[in-house]
Amino acid sequence: MNNLCRLTIAVVGLPFWFVTTGISQETNARWTVPNDPNPQTILLEAEADNRAGRYEDALAKHVWFQENALKIQPAQYGVRLSFALSDWVELGKSYPPALEKLKSIRDEDDRQIREKKASRDLFADFEAINKHVQDPTRTKDTFIWLDKNDATFAGEVFSLAEADLVRAKEYRVCEKYLHPDADFERSSNYYEMQLEIAKSATMGNRLLDFAKKKFSNESATLVALLVVNGRKEQAEAIAAKAEKVLEDSNLKALLEKAKNGEVPEPWP
Repeated sequence: MNNLCRLTIAVVGLPFWFVTTGISQETNARWTVPNDPNPQTILLEAEADNRAGRYEDALAKHVWFQENALKIQPAQYGVRLSFALSDWVELGKSYPPALEKLKSIRDEDDRQIREKKASRDLFADFEAINKHVQDPTRTKDTFIWLDKNDATFAGEVFSLAEADLVRAKEYRVCEKYLHPDADFERSSNYYEMQLEIAKSATMGNRLLDFAKKKFSNESATLVALLVVNGRKEQAEAIAAKAEKVLEDSNLKALLEKAKNGEVPEPWP
């Protein structure tokens, strides 16, 4: 991703982080990339650097992880969009240039999306950063722009933006990208997969609870969106399928509300 550039301004009374920040956050850091970098190790080091007050080094490592982790360890995909960003935002609380850098990456992602140079993975980055910096409106606004200017790509990334669209009550926009049977099948397949994993996982009960809540929320959301957009017959069919997959009082209650057009709050 792009580097955040700032001029060094030595002014009496300015915060230390501002006075000592050079042309780029990376160049001021003492840290250099090792010959055989391990992304997981570097991410842990970034967290330790933050705790020790080595903010520039921590930022340099976060930027490196964001740009390079998946090239070395593709399995870091989920960590990169969750724990790594959470740690980065935490660093920003003590060292504001870190948050500025993260937002500059988000802004560059947005520019590429609007210039039609983006992939689904890049949109996933964009959405994840917005979530962690608590700016979901940015995801919603960019998706609505896509809806008007690049509907094909909007269809590819709808599942990533759906929660923010629902929170903003953009139900009409959502309706364009619903594929009820395929959407439900994807959700139920994921639920069944989680059930199998829970049988052998050490945290089986917690995983099972998560899977039930996720499936219930997704099913009820799909039903409600169909209802509010005048597709009640399809909504009834999906609700019936959901109750066959999972017999659960919470799901039943959510579906009853959904069939009356009450869209649940996105979860998790």
